[in-house]
Amino acid sequence: MQFVHPEVLWALSALTLPVLVHLFSFRRHRKVQFSQTAFLREVRQESRSRNRVRHWLVLLMRLLAFACIILAFAEPIREASAGAADSGAKSVSVYLDTSPSMQLEGANGPLLAASQSGALALVESHGPTDRFHIFTSAFEPEDRRFRSREEALERIAAIRPGHAAPLIGDVLRHQQDVLAEGGAGRIEAYLFTDLQASSHTLASSTGALVDSTLSVRFVTQPVQPRVNVRVDSAWFDTPMRLTGRSEALHVRITHDAERPVDDLPLSLDLNGRRAAIGSFSLRPGLVTDTVLRFRHEASGPVHAVVRTDDAPVTFDDDLHLGYTVADRVRIVLVQGRDAGAGEQVALQRLFGDAALHEVVTMAGEALDYDALASGDLIVLQGIRNPSSGLISALLRETGAGKSTFLIPPAEGLGPGWEELLIGLGSTGPGEWIALEEPARLGILHHEHPLFDGVFSRRPERVDLPSARGWHSRTKPGPRERRLLSFSDGRPFLTAGLHERGRFYWAAAPLAAEWTNLAQHALLVPMALRMAETARSSGIQQFHSGEDQDLLLPATSSTPDGLSLRRTEGGDTELLSALATPGGIRASLPLRDAAPGSYDILHRDGDTTRVVMAIGVNPVRAESQLETLNPEAWRQALVTAGWRKAEVLSADVQDVVAAIEVLEDGQPLWFGLIALALLFLLIEMMLLKRKSAAPPPSGTG
Repeated sequence: MQFVHPEVLWALSALTLPVLVHLFSFRRHRKVQFSQTAFLREVRQESRSRNRVRHWLVLLMRLLAFACIILAFAEPIREASAGAADSGAKSVSVYLDTSPSMQLEGANGPLLAASQSGALALVESHGPTDRFHIFTSAFEPEDRRFRSREEALERIAAIRPGHAAPLIGDVLRHQQDVLAEGGAGRIEAYLFTDLQASSHTLASSTGALVDSTLSVRFVTQPVQPRVNVRVDSAWFDTPMRLTGRSEALHVRITHDAERPVDDLPLSLDLNGRRAAIGSFSLRPGLVTDTVLRFRHEASGPVHAVVRTDDAPVTFDDDLHLGYTVADRVRIVLVQGRDAGAGEQVALQRLFGDAALHEVVTMAGEALDYDALASGDLIVLQGIRNPSSGLISALLRETGAGKSTFLIPPAEGLGPGWEELLIGLGSTGPGEWIALEEPARLGILHHEHPLFDGVFSRRPERVDLPSARGWHSRTKPGPRERRLLSFSDGRPFLTAGLHERGRFYWAAAPLAAEWTNLAQHALLVPMALRMAETARSSGIQQFHSGEDQDLLLPATSSTPDGLSLRRTEGGDTELLSALATPGGIRASLPLRDAAPGSYDILHRDGDTTRVVMAIGVNPVRAESQLETLNPEAWRQALVTAGWRKAEVLSADVQDVVAAIEVLEDGQPLWFGLIALALLFLLIEMMLLKRKSAAPPPSGTG
């Protein structure tokens, strides 16, 4: 038998005190005059003999109970039998948590460094014939094999902080798989981790992993509570970035501060250059939202970094973003035979500013689908019956994040319009209505995001357009909202969402005989807003720790020749990509990607160009620094079925000593506590029997 804490055994010397008190307890007796004592002397001698035996039994029970409690605190370990110890080489699996939270300081320095010291001592304490499976949070393929003791020591010493943060259930599953494939003899599992609450949860699916015969030992280090401030997310008001336009980047900051803090710094870098600075304040229990304002001076891919300073927890102080800035909006006008000259001139006049728009015009009867796919805003005008090819192209481009403005001709429409509108998630075009006198529109839905920035204050008594003929619908589709409508709610101009893109529907052509919308001042800001919000370029940001998919525009590249490269320097990694109807779907290998800015490149012969800029950030759950109580985690493991689970939490040297003792046998402290309770129960029964005994009766 061995003891984890042999120094506690000194407390056994305190057992002499109750014995001394019992031996030298002198009780003063009071003399009482009594006439006849012969019979009393006989009774007294009998009672004294019985009480003396009971007193010694009570003392013995107390001494045994106290001794068991002291021995339990010393944590005795029953040595393994010689047959089990010498049954052959052991297979030991050792997991070292390399997630970002392991970079924090513990009682013995950085948590990962302390875990490495403990793992090295653990491996050195084993025999030369034992085999070791060493792996980290990255689950690297080369770590699936077993190593000799010398190879294991080299692998542990070479471990560096990583960026993956797998759930503990995935770690146990990976460990079980490797042990099942190559484990021989006695098998043991060690997990050096910080018991971070966000990743240490036992889901219901974990029950299928339970191996009650496997010794699972978690080794953790005490962590001091830390206050963490992190940049959580960022977003723009509008979906499209244009050069020369003022931008407002909204930034959300989360924290667990317990007192208010003011004037913390915040900055924004674009492609390595400082673009904006600001500050923010913290209030306990509330997230902080702030805005950084700046202007894009050039077009092309942009790497943005929102940065704050939050020592000593710094791994989540930077938020990396990627997006694309366009110099102009590319507008494709598809005009059919039923589009009059006035209507064509009206649209060309709307988008005639060459500094903002690049306009491409094509006839509906001679479509150039490559040019159609290159547009940001596609305007359909004067087409009586869209062809199936045009319908498919419009649905594909709108779904990929572009915008479509649909202006049908007057009177009867072909069945293609019904198919197109239903495909976009709208209702059919409705019945054509023509009036002798124009009917004025009644409601401007200014709360729609399309009108953001158009009005300085809430518009009242606005002079709205009128219409004499239109395709009447009672209500828009489920993902469609009104922009202009009649007083009874019937929609005239609507905006809808289709997958990643937008579509707009005008109930009447722009010919002056049917509506005065083309001559109305309201059409200009609406059309300009349609253009500047045409493409949903969006912010591209991902989290390391797991591979993710990204949909690239079909016109940006081909599936072959795509690669990923970190802008700060590093190797270029080829991407697996597949052409899909909505574009090119590429798989990004981000399982252990370092946070930072990355470029997606496309190589065509000797030419390499940047297709997209993206940002990679640490796993969001890692910013939640709350850790579990070791004893509570051990109870959770036992409850889940891991009957041979242990959680060791102490300084490095103490943990190493505890592991060495555990290697030789099984703990006995639970049985000692049970014995102590048994001895106390016997003592209580003896005392109760004494108090219940009847007093001696005299004779006379």
